[in-house]
Amino acid sequence: MKIKVFATFREICGLKDWEIPHRANLTVRDVLQQIIDQYPPMKEELFAEDGQLLPFVHVFVNGKNIIHGNGLDTILDEKDQLALFPPVGGGGQ
Repeated sequence: MKIKVFATFREICGLKDWEIPHRANLTVRDVLQQIIDQYPPMKEELFAEDGQLLPFVHVFVNGKNIIHGNGLDTILDEKDQLALFPPVGGGGQ
């Protein structure tokens, strides 16, 4: 399955997209853990100390935000595309 990262996540990972092997019952949580295993600084960028996804971090599967489905427990298909967007700053005067 394909992973895409944006903005500061790209800087941390050093790439904008890559493929990971798919396995049965693979969840969004599993994929995020694989990303953290490969890029440890992503842990503090994605999760709070209680293991919850940080506010304003957006995870999309095939263009749909996981909050509108089963969240981190969303089961992924080998043809799915997961996209990670960090919080966006700005808007100040």
